[in-house]
Amino acid sequence: MAVQKSSKSKFKLFGTVRQLPSGRYQARYTSPAGEQLTVRGTFPDQITARNRLHEIEVDIRRGDYWDNRKARITFREFMKKYMEFRATQVRETERRNNESYLKVHLNPAFGNLRMDQITSEKVDAWWSSQPPREIRRVCYGFLRHAMKYALRWGYIRTNPCMVEEPSKAVGPARPTWSVEQFYEVLEKVPAHLHAPLHVMFAGHLRLGELIALNADDYDYETGELTVTKQKNSLGQTTETKTGLSKTIVLLDNGIEALAAAPRRIGATPLFAGERGERLNRITLRKRWNAAVAETGYENFHLHDLRHIGLSLVAASNAPLKDLMERGGHRSIGGVMRYQHTDKQRHKKLARKVSKALRDQHTSKTSDK
Repeated sequence: MAVQKSSKSKFKLFGTVRQLPSGRYQARYTSPAGEQLTVRGTFPDQITARNRLHEIEVDIRRGDYWDNRKARITFREFMKKYMEFRATQVRETERRNNESYLKVHLNPAFGNLRMDQITSEKVDAWWSSQPPREIRRVCYGFLRHAMKYALRWGYIRTNPCMVEEPSKAVGPARPTWSVEQFYEVLEKVPAHLHAPLHVMFAGHLRLGELIALNADDYDYETGELTVTKQKNSLGQTTETKTGLSKTIVLLDNGIEALAAAPRRIGATPLFAGERGERLNRITLRKRWNAAVAETGYENFHLHDLRHIGLSLVAASNAPLKDLMERGGHRSIGGVMRYQHTDKQRHKKLARKVSKALRDQHTSKTSDK
């Protein structure tokens, strides 16, 4: 009876290994996409090279395979690609703000690092090195969003932005200022700047919106002010911060201030500087800050005039829609930042609730 010869089982090894002139070994394989790739680095012997190929094969079968070639570009290079995409997703004003965050806060820390070198440890170290101000939270949010797309596009394997509760501890709360304090500072400001400051307060305007106003944006008959644009810090005319326009009736102090000021017409600036040109934002801020210092206050910003005015509107029980329209807000969250409270309002609220409790208790006692 003839004996059948056994044959060795045949199987195809994953990838190939070859020896280089240097004596070290190089490993190559075919990616799931069908590309011929070379494993990064060389190996001292064939067994080590084969072991690395085996690890890659296992990752492919498990669905954990990752082509790390993209991870070798720098953060700065990746962000150029990301910002091109970002420009299609956000308004121009927000894109410019993002460019500023990148230039001033993020590229100095991460710009020269490869994407695979940006770890949670490095992000945490950057976070702890930044002053605990609002800008730190905003920049971190921008970085985290960019890294979300880096993960989606295959530049990293995990998102390194894992700071716990980034919205906490962003510095002490801003002071709450009153109408009386506004008028106290106003007395120290040169008289020709009183009208623009009154209008800034009465129209709840951002500084750039105030500077961009033309004479034909205001209707002297109805007291209505139309805001469609702003002047940025570079002097460029752009859409408003939120991209929204608004037409509102000014509060009486703004109407009275414009009635008393020299009337301007057409597309000329509503407020002129000392030499007749458009009022300069730097000049206005300097005069305001000098008046604040002379009064003895600290940290009283021009933008606080917007807070004071919108807080008064909110305290008048105005409908939320009206409050959003006067402030030029897109979201309810934006409105809530301007709804301040104070000790007197707390006292009134406590007295009102206490009275309701007494009335309810008296009513139940009389029923017995």
